[in-house]
Amino acid sequence: MRSIPTAAALCCALALSGCGIKGPLYLPQVPPASAKATPPAAVDHSKAPTAPADSR
Repeated sequence: MRSIPTAAALCCALALSGCGIKGPLYLPQVPPASAKATPPAAVDHSKAPTAPADSR
């Protein structure tokens, strides 16, 4: 009586072990970035607009 559930569990385990990708595991190849982002140009604060004299 106990052999039927054991045989059923064994058949299920064998069936489930066959699922998935066959062969060796591998990592997908990531393409290299085409162009790196360039940092923004340096800001020259000496040329910034000044506030008017009567801005009090």
